[in-house]
Amino acid sequence: MTMFKDTAELYAVQGRFLDELTKSADLGPKFAQANTSFLVDYSDPAARILVDCTQNPPVVTCDPPADAAAEIGLHMSADEGHKFWLGKLNLTAAMARRKVSISGSMAKALKLLPAMRPAFPRYKAYLEANGHADKVL
Repeated sequence: MTMFKDTAELYAVQGRFLDELTKSADLGPKFAQANTSFLVDYSDPAARILVDCTQNPPVVTCDPPADAAAEIGLHMSADEGHKFWLGKLNLTAAMARRKVSISGSMAKALKLLPAMRPAFPRYKAYLEANGHADKVL
């Protein structure tokens, strides 16, 4: 069984979380400093979330147009994405097992790490505060 019952729930949880995160006073500027964009392409359920960090504040778009471009592409199941935001996904191992693939500029992807690492405990708190405590692993 997957963590998200459908695409709408995934957007309501992760899309909203990313929107709040990228607009937060402390982490939003760190995303903007990366000056890049990333498109997460999820499966099970299928969903796409584009985060444009070339703007300040960054802009999060759920279900962007099919031709939407980003400098970094991430492909994984929604469950793997959920584990990532909880800080429970070993990205290197997931890539080696082909559960996660990354395309585009790795240098740009690394610039996002200062914004992403502090987000992990916030995702758990976000889930608990927004009626999704059942999703905390």
